[in-house]
This record gives sequence, structure tokens and C-alpha cells, in this order.
Amino acid sequence: MSELIVSKYQFATVTSDDHGGIIYITAFLTFTYSALTFITRCAIKWRVFGLDDWATCVAQAISVVQFALLLASLSAGLGRSFNLLNHDQYIRMASFQYANQILFYFSLGLSKCAAVMLIQRLFPRDATKSRLICNIVIGLMVTWTVLASLMVSTGCSARSTAPHTAAGICPGIYARYLTVAIMDACTDVLLILVPAYLIWQLQMRTHLKLQVVSVFAFRLPLIPLSFLAVTAWHKSLHGSNPGVERASAIIFQQSELCFSLIAGTVPCVKSFIRSFDTGSGVKAGFTSNGYNSSGYARGLGYRMQPLNTNEYRTGDTGSVQVNERSSTAEKYGREKTTSTTPFAVGPKPKDDDAISHGSQEMFIRRDVQFEVH
Repeated sequence: MSELIVSKYQFATVTSDDHGGIIYITAFLTFTYSALTFITRCAIKWRVFGLDDWATCVAQAISVVQFALLLASLSAGLGRSFNLLNHDQYIRMASFQYANQILFYFSLGLSKCAAVMLIQRLFPRDATKSRLICNIVIGLMVTWTVLASLMVSTGCSARSTAPHTAAGICPGIYARYLTVAIMDACTDVLLILVPAYLIWQLQMRTHLKLQVVSVFAFRLPLIPLSFLAVTAWHKSLHGSNPGVERASAIIFQQSELCFSLIAGTVPCVKSFIRSFDTGSGVKAGFTSNGYNSSGYARGLGYRMQPLNTNEYRTGDTGSVQVNERSSTAEKYGREKTTSTTPFAVGPKPKDDDAISHGSQEMFIRRDVQFEVH
């Protein structure tokens, strides 16, 4: 009979007194998913980076740091029974986990700010009401981010947030985490209601409005994840084996952060942006070229309607000019010219591949000029 040989060199184990292996798996999976999503976002929008993209970059960078702190805490004994740790291991584990919690909420909050900035970017600068609402929501997100990071750390030592017994718990820490979770859920609901309200004011077809709202509603699973994390964390504080029971709370937290970072990138998908209608008869999308170039044939540009039948078009500039001659103008030999010139702002592609895969944002401007000769 052959015997099962278990190597003594194992990266992580999962036993009744050690759930560190489960946390390792969750940490690496969530980090991989969020990193791949971030790389995809950069590939889509690398030529048209806006404030929302930079906010996502900062959120992702902080996520990397909190991931490193989580790994350091795991190596020190996170997820294991406290009885298996010596004093130095316990102090290092608690200290790294303490810092991890602060950066966790910073990264989560910045991902929310990036989502609002993306909503704001969909509206033109002259849409003062929509941009004002977005600015107010951004202020609320920044406030929540700072408050959440302070509430889970201020006045509590690292050891009191990961105590051996219930007697060593930081006073009021559960009430703080519960408050943070409630505000977290409220901010996610706000991130769904705000775009729904703003988009419903536009002249769009109902199915397009629902499509836009459904993409931002992708954040809904974050609400139960937040409360599951707090519930599991509270249970671990009063459990018989707090070191092991803390694993469930960390798993829910890492899943929430990963999902939040992914949810902030989902609306950047090209097919979604192209379905957005600004209400002026022109759909917002991504383009890499002018209107009368080959990109128009591929659906990357939108041509403005002529003002009337008496028109002529230039070859490559995409401009439309209409000559209007009134009876008064004819009498004195004067001609009134109305010129409407749409153009796309952004670098031009270098080849056809850049056109087919370009992701430049398109902005439409109408310039009307009157000349009397």
C-alpha cells in the first residue's frame, strides 16, 4: 500500500486552527482580477485620461499597498489561532492588519470618487446643474473616505482591534464599523441614483436610459458584502477562536474592494459609452478620426445633419456650409453664410488598426458665423 506523502514545505495550510490559506487564495484572486481590470481600463483610455482615470490609478496604487500589508500580516500569522503565535508574531500581525484597514477604506473611497468623476465627464461643461450635483457627490465621497479611515483607527491600538479576548476590544469599535458600513451602503445607493436622475432628464430612448442605469447598478452587490464583512468581524471579536474567525471578515472585505474597483471600470466599456445620448441628437462615443474619413464608415464618427438643401461639403474637414441669400441681401449684393463645423478633439490614429481599436472621446462643437460682404 502506498502512503500519502505530504511535503513539509507548504506555502499555506488550511486546518481548524489555521485559515490563512483561504485568505491567501482570496487575496491573490481579488488582486489579480482588479489589476487585470485596471490594465484593461488603461488600454481603453490611455490617450484620453481624465480625472476619473487618475483617481482610479490612485485607488489601484493604494490597493496594491494594502495588498502588500495583508500579505505581511498573513506571513506573521493572520488567520491562525492566537495560541499558535508568539508575542512578536502577534504584534506584527495586528500592526500590519491595523494599517491594512486604513488603506482599505482609502482605496474603496477613491474608487467611489472615480465613479462619480466618470459620471461628471459624460456631461458637457455647460451642463452646470449636472456638474454641480456631481461635485457635491464627490465632496460626500471624499468626506466618507476620510471619516471611514479615521473611525476604524482613531483611539484604538493595533492590539485592541485584534484582541485575544472580548475584554481587550477597543471601546465602541463595533459601533464605528457598523456606522461606516451603513454610510458605505448609502454611498453605493447614491452612486446608482445620481446617474439615474441625471440621465432621466435627457432626451434618450427609454431602453438606452435603462441600459445606462443598469451599468451603474452593477455596484449593488457591494451593499451586502459590506454588511457581511462587519457581521463576520463582530462575530470574530466575541468568538472562541478570534484569530481564525477573522478570516471570513477579511475575505468579504477583499471581495468588496475588488468588486468596487471593477464596477468603476465597467461603464468605460466602449459599447456602453456609445449608447449614451447627450440629448442634442448626437450620441457620445469614442472616435479617433474626423467625420468624413474612413472611421465614419466604421461607425466611429457621427455626421451632423445639413441645415437645408442648399449646401456643399468640403472633402476631408467634415465641415458643412450653407449659403443663405435673402431678398434684401440680393438687392444689395450681400451674402449671409452660416458655417457649422463639427470636429473631434484628440490625437489622430497612425494607422487603420488605431482607427478600429481607437478609444478617443468625441466632443461636438457647433460654430455659427455670419459674414456680410
